[in-house]
Amino acid sequence: MRYIQKKITPQFFIEDTKELQNKIIGFLNKKDKKLVWDNDYKDRRKLKEYILENEQNYLCCYCEAKVTLDNSHVEHIRPKDMNEDSLTFDYNNLSVSCNGTCFNDKNQRLTCGHKKSNKFDENKFLNPTQVVDIREYFIYTDNYYIGASNKDTTKATYTMKLLQLNSFNNYLPEARKIALDDFNSSIKEHRNKTGKDTKYIIKELLKRENLAFISFLRFRYKAIL
Repeated sequence: MRYIQKKITPQFFIEDTKELQNKIIGFLNKKDKKLVWDNDYKDRRKLKEYILENEQNYLCCYCEAKVTLDNSHVEHIRPKDMNEDSLTFDYNNLSVSCNGTCFNDKNQRLTCGHKKSNKFDENKFLNPTQVVDIREYFIYTDNYYIGASNKDTTKATYTMKLLQLNSFNNYLPEARKIALDDFNSSIKEHRNKTGKDTKYIIKELLKRENLAFISFLRFRYKAIL
């Protein structure tokens, strides 16, 4: 997982949600409040595009897979069910998650935001928009699985399990391997074209925060960075 620095709330979001914010507060039951987001807010795609382009480099906020507008969703990091009035249209609470279906043939939601759903312990969860050094909480094994570092094993383990970042048959380890293979191919390509030192190329490539599974790649080459 990587730190996501939130921008100032965009003006279009303020304008688009002002009336909806008042509407949601006016309802008394949770079902009606939920429908304001599900049915009344029509600009989720525009919001999603803004966040992906300006904050997330088109990477899932949790697993760091490459995402598009069509295979991702606007994610409430703190589930809006905790407090619909304050969390539903809180821009700082919104990110973009993959649908958890990127790496399986059956289109099942196996990881990330949809898997997290409304299960949430704020005291244990590592929020990628708040924990600046979030990368330091995780390690990666030789078989491409994510693990907990010694920084805070409890929080890292809770977060990984909640998002199902290592679950059997969710294909994330395989996807990380593919990303590493692609990265190594890119290194060779740049070396052949430029003749520059391999270590220099690796450092330059890893400055890019738009690479799929960038935290994993940086961990694999941490001895060079």
